[in-house]
Amino acid sequence: MVREAHGDDPGIRTRPGAGPVVPPNRAAHPRQAWCCGTPGAAWALWDAADALGDTAADWAAAVTTLGEHFDETFHLYGGIPGDRLGLCHGAAGVSAVPDAFDRHARLPAATALKHRLAGHLTTRLPAHPAHDWSTDLLTGLPGTPAALLTATHEAAPCTWLACLGLR
Repeated sequence: MVREAHGDDPGIRTRPGAGPVVPPNRAAHPRQAWCCGTPGAAWALWDAADALGDTAADWAAAVTTLGEHFDETFHLYGGIPGDRLGLCHGAAGVSAVPDAFDRHARLPAATALKHRLAGHLTTRLPAHPAHDWSTDLLTGLPGTPAALLTATHEAAPCTWLACLGLR
């Protein structure tokens, strides 16, 4: 994954979905989320490097580029609220990764992105009543406020995030 990383057109440090791609596709990848794209891959690589005592700055830089170039109107899409706001690949899941980087790597760019996405969620959640959502954790309503509450309460225990691989 380290060797496959490259910058896409808006400048987000990313990598192909699977396997080596030569030359790398520099087009913007619309799905940047906890489950795929830069956030989840950057966290997995940073967390492994941190556990091994290796340099993790390279993957913190990927989150910095994400924070600088993440576009809610492009990267958050889909036909149901869970697609755009949910924990798996919506704003809640994207915010969970910078929250983990903020808590464990103390990365200022992650703090800013986490707060920006919390604002995005806070303004958009009320527009979608509960009956618009499924009841599952990843794409349904339960995960979205859980991630929002975690991101907005600095001292909150985050033990539930282990189920997402976020410590």
